[in-house]
Amino acid sequence: MKILSAELLNIKKLTYLLNYYNIRYIFKWLFHIIYDKDMLKSKMMVLLLISIVTINISISSSGLKVNNNSAKNITNNNYDIIVDDDGPADFDNIQDAIDSASSKDTIFVKNGYYKENLVVEKSITLLGENKTATIVDGGIKKTLFRRQSTVVMVKTDNVKISNFTFQNATGIDGRGVYFYKNKGADLTHDNNFSDNIIKDCSYGLMIVNPINNTVTNNSFFNCNGGYHFTKLPSHENVFFNNTVNNRPILHFEGQENLVIEGDIGCVGILDCKNITIKNITTSNLTVGIDISYSTNITVYNCTISNTNRGGIYVHYSEKCKFFKNTFKNDNWGIFLRSSNNNKILHNNFIKITKHDWFGSSYKNKWYGNYWGRPMFRPKFIYGKIGFFEKIPWFNIDSCPARQLN
Repeated sequence: MKILSAELLNIKKLTYLLNYYNIRYIFKWLFHIIYDKDMLKSKMMVLLLISIVTINISISSSGLKVNNNSAKNITNNNYDIIVDDDGPADFDNIQDAIDSASSKDTIFVKNGYYKENLVVEKSITLLGENKTATIVDGGIKKTLFRRQSTVVMVKTDNVKISNFTFQNATGIDGRGVYFYKNKGADLTHDNNFSDNIIKDCSYGLMIVNPINNTVTNNSFFNCNGGYHFTKLPSHENVFFNNTVNNRPILHFEGQENLVIEGDIGCVGILDCKNITIKNITTSNLTVGIDISYSTNITVYNCTISNTNRGGIYVHYSEKCKFFKNTFKNDNWGIFLRSSNNNKILHNNFIKITKHDWFGSSYKNKWYGNYWGRPMFRPKFIYGKIGFFEKIPWFNIDSCPARQLN
């Protein structure tokens, strides 16, 4: 049945008026239509318009306001799916909304407390109403078979996440947000993680095989941590204006011949060479200094404490030198994984809780380090080598320090 025609009704104009609830102009337009003889031929048109005006008067009297500049006040029609733990909405939990979404959908999550562990396998946008009040809590009780959790795991590309607080990823490897495609076998690309708060996690953010991802304006608190980009290739990522414990996170990728120092929360070095890091004091994070796939990195006179994965974590790097640093109350002071020909000299290791210091790493030199107490004999430094790092092995600090360096 053909009720409306382009001559009788300008759809675009009516839609514009409805979207902004401009009642005055709708009345004016209705008055014009009633006195138009051609348009009066359709009684159904008049009835329809009267119904529209009635609906809009009802909406206006309810006090609803629309502000296109504020996510808090935009109507449900602007998003594909609305989530509200208090209702009414399309869903009262985020995972159900994700499961029902189509590719490129935007899911708007209203302020609330969502105790969930999310899995994203579609290219969608997750948008919180307010990053301090839209909270996703991934905390679970430790069991015999599950000792860690991830708040959000992203298994695909082209995902945008912003305006949330993610918290309580339990366990030593617990991750706040984890971009991990095809079990780490594929590149992770074109994702955007911005304007979020991540707290009380082991790893705040981890992205495996990152290509062309954007990480901006995020704040990490007591994550024992910040972020971790892992594996190569990794390039064309945008990483800026992120903080840990209200101090800047610096991330360098593909750089060389730099000197880094100052009031810094943590430093990430990826695919770099000839970098010097000095005079940094930091604490309460996953890793103070993260060095991956790099060569000739020097770290000296830094003080790093209360970390979860290590004061300095060295991954697939070689010919690095670490000296005159102090590590205190860390799980690991320095941890070497698949990293060879490095020197660890005249550092202070105080109250370090883990007893393994390396995995599949060879020809590293330890000398003159202070191991929490005066030592008058060589210090054995334990680790593991071999396939899957199953074979116990050791290095030796042949002349450990008898006092603090």
